[in-house]
Amino acid sequence: MFSSAGICLSLLTVATHARPVLPRSAPNLASSGDAPFSVSQDTLAAALTCPNGNPTTTSPGVLLVHGTTSTGAETWAEGYVPALKSNGYTACYVTLPNRAMGDMQVSSEYIAYNLKYLSLLSNGAQVAVISHSQGGPDTQWALRFWPSARAVTRAFIPLSPDFTGVALLDSRLSPVCRGIQCQASLWQQAEGSNYYRALQAKDFRALVPTTAIYTLTDEVVVPSAPNAALPGAKVLAIQQLCPLRITDHVFMTIDAAAFAFALDALNHGGTASLTRTLPSALTACFRVEAKGMQVSITNQLEGDINSLVDGIILGAGAPRLSAEPAVKSYAL
Repeated sequence: MFSSAGICLSLLTVATHARPVLPRSAPNLASSGDAPFSVSQDTLAAALTCPNGNPTTTSPGVLLVHGTTSTGAETWAEGYVPALKSNGYTACYVTLPNRAMGDMQVSSEYIAYNLKYLSLLSNGAQVAVISHSQGGPDTQWALRFWPSARAVTRAFIPLSPDFTGVALLDSRLSPVCRGIQCQASLWQQAEGSNYYRALQAKDFRALVPTTAIYTLTDEVVVPSAPNAALPGAKVLAIQQLCPLRITDHVFMTIDAAAFAFALDALNHGGTASLTRTLPSALTACFRVEAKGMQVSITNQLEGDINSLVDGIILGAGAPRLSAEPAVKSYAL
């Protein structure tokens, strides 16, 4: 989504940092027992970008899923992609349609397909998935309604997820959705939406080894702690590692403390440990971005405001609706 720091910057410059997504040939990955794909598998496959090539047995795969108003490249290309590479992992990111402003149920198809596709590119090995913001419930929806994707996923690490819904009037989203039409994913992420009722109706629990990581100073996902509390998951606030740390919603994608937890989860079957991570506190708590990231803080702030403009103000191609989309029949 967007940060309070970014909102303070000028809205005069509108640019995009999205990188072109190279088309991929699409294997048929539909499986019996899964929800149906409403999007063509060619389109789903084309949304995957692997900047460092395909994963290998010595460099396991990680699928990165961005959140609302952003793109895969904007969220991950200069941060988690190089940082994970320097720690022995090959990260690929999926780019959700319309900056993840459309129907979250459709966005989840991109995740379900590409979890299986990345496993295929990894010679059948299981892969991990790291998400940010809306990418958390999107991924949980994919794991819930595409069991075959669950089977190829060894770990799920959501950063600042909104698993139970944003208290809209207390969030930075309140001026956007109050009294006007909103894009589909904003309606769906509101606390008490039909989307969340469907997500939580059955098997609302960690379906693979899961570590949810959040910040107490999140200004978008409000309240942050209950939204991270997926039953059965390990749940950690970055302030448990760095007690005085102030990190907002967007900066969770580069935050050194969040990355320390995420890396520990990747290295230990999907479940991070505060005790194991404590030795890294002297490094993580005195850095903004994690070691190995190639992030410019100035560019991050500029990208933040561009995401706000492109996603919410300009609409990113997603229509504004007077109510949230209907829940898919497979989820009723």
